[in-house]
Amino acid sequence: MAERSNLSNKLKLVVSYRDADDNEKTRQITFKNLKGNADATAVYGAAEALAGLQEDALIRISEVTENVIEG
Repeated sequence: MAERSNLSNKLKLVVSYRDADDNEKTRQITFKNLKGNADATAVYGAAEALAGLQEDALIRISEVTENVIEG
């Protein structure tokens, strides 16, 4: 039977901005060491607060989880 072990969790914010030629672009802002058991509402609130410090518009909040699976 295989088992899963959590290695890391990251918070990823995707924001939208306009470049020098007025083209719409996106960029990612990643925060590592997110607690694996962090409450989704708390993560969402923190992401909104961090995005509020940016001039660019927040378009997506993601949690990235990396696991090791061994047999």
